[in-house]
Amino acid sequence: MKNVVDLFLELVQIDSPSGHEQDMITFIKKWLDKIGLSYQVDKTGNILAKNHGESQSILFCIHTDTVEPGRGIKPFIKNGFIKSSGNTILGADNKAAVASVITAVEEYLKKTKNPKSFEILFTVNEENGNGLQSFPFKWIKSKKGYIFDSIKPIGSIILKSPCICLFKAEFIGKASHSSTPEKGNNALIPAIKALNKINIGKLDKGETIINIGLINGGTGINIIPDKVIIKGEIRSYQKKLFDYHLNKIKIIFNKSKFSTDGFAPGYNHKKTSLLIKKVEKIYSSLSVKTQHLSYSVVSDANILNSHGIETINLGDGVENAHTTKEQIKIYDLIVLKKIIINLLKNYYVKTK
Repeated sequence: MKNVVDLFLELVQIDSPSGHEQDMITFIKKWLDKIGLSYQVDKTGNILAKNHGESQSILFCIHTDTVEPGRGIKPFIKNGFIKSSGNTILGADNKAAVASVITAVEEYLKKTKNPKSFEILFTVNEENGNGLQSFPFKWIKSKKGYIFDSIKPIGSIILKSPCICLFKAEFIGKASHSSTPEKGNNALIPAIKALNKINIGKLDKGETIINIGLINGGTGINIIPDKVIIKGEIRSYQKKLFDYHLNKIKIIFNKSKFSTDGFAPGYNHKKTSLLIKKVEKIYSSLSVKTQHLSYSVVSDANILNSHGIETINLGDGVENAHTTKEQIKIYDLIVLKKIIINLLKNYYVKTK
């Protein structure tokens, strides 16, 4: 049985950028076969592993993919931190959690005579938001779960995450040479008029964020542009506000070919949740300071919560994720494993 640091160093050297997780899937299958856990694999590549016991089941969800540049990662240790020695990310998002869950489960099963029920969902393509879109959720028996996919300090508990939607507006005109603009129809003009009507940035006292991230159009400086494409996103912690702003943007872009994509449902947890109280107690026992936070990005927790599985996203201790300066403290990696072991030992309530 490898320690969590050695396993983490091994895992980050397995290339698994989104859409190319096959080597990680193979590794996980071999591990599950070795320790004797049953598992199912869906058509996308997501793996749901199960340990059957006489108790309510708890779900742990971790994703196996990374962002780019995530190939040929060469980790090294310096001053108590694990870093990448090349021009790549480290892959601690989310392999710190993968290593912690695997080593925690191994230790739990080895030291426990009658291990309780738990499930582990290893997901793919999480960074692109597509991994669980067609997952057969009827496979999952757990009604409660934890994810460790918040780039926040160990001890963080995410109380809410926003609804998110991407939108695209395509304005169509007619091209002509710039010397004869009367023969063309400049698609840029209605696009600019629409953009001037949109409020971007933080709105609703910080509850909503609207961003325009991409504007493309034209084929040459001496050609009237016949097409302009605008892409943006809406994030809001309140579904009513989300719906209001999306409808308003649709009206503003009524002269375009308008479409949406990538919707992710938001969620809100109360501090009184038994799941949160449980992890707070574990934090306290490990001398970890609890922080309750909102989170402006999404994770697999958004999808799981929308399917009726109360799922809490916890800080994983990763720093500078999605950059070549990504790193994690060895101490935090060890503590993350301890948190998971404590959840395995202390979560359960016997069923009647």
